[in-house]
Amino acid sequence: MEQKSFMLIENYEQLKTVSDPFRSNLLTLLIEQSYTGQQLAKSLEVPRSKIHYSLNELEKNGFIEVVKKEEKGSIVQKFYKATARSFIPSEKLLPHSNEIADYFRESALNVLSRAKNRVLSAPEEAFQLKEGQQQDRPQIAMQIETKANEEEFIKWLKKYRELVEEFKNMNDDKGKFYYLTTVGFETDEPYFEDNQIKEDTN
Repeated sequence: MEQKSFMLIENYEQLKTVSDPFRSNLLTLLIEQSYTGQQLAKSLEVPRSKIHYSLNELEKNGFIEVVKKEEKGSIVQKFYKATARSFIPSEKLLPHSNEIADYFRESALNVLSRAKNRVLSAPEEAFQLKEGQQQDRPQIAMQIETKANEEEFIKWLKKYRELVEEFKNMNDDKGKFYYLTTVGFETDEPYFEDNQIKEDTN
């Protein structure tokens, strides 16, 4: 079954399930590829009972599904995968603002953790610079902040998501794989010196 672009989190039970840090981490892994409970237990070094309980909760609430089964002797191994690439709380859940905040925070932390793993496991050539690539190098790493009203930021995000979709749909059979990750959110204070100076003079 093809993975959907996104799924709406429709009820509080679903939100509570995915707001749990451990289950949120599992879901992040299962967005990328399918795993068995045994594989996850070995990779994360946690008891299989904890893995299977969490997988059952995620499956029961529609976040993951069994995509294939393999028989090994008398044992049937189930491979689970996330049903969507992202999960968005419905407006009906707005009264549960704390749980929504917990979910988004855990999601951002998991994305950053996976990005760190990608950097550490990337081939050496991914960060090597070739002649003439000073301005057009095939990698990017940056931090940036700006001051904008919420409507402006949302409008910009829509344009950025279109670019991300364009990136996802690149499909050159002879090309290389490129990894992109993004987090963006409101902060309570400026972290860049230029913006701190502006704040002081306002």
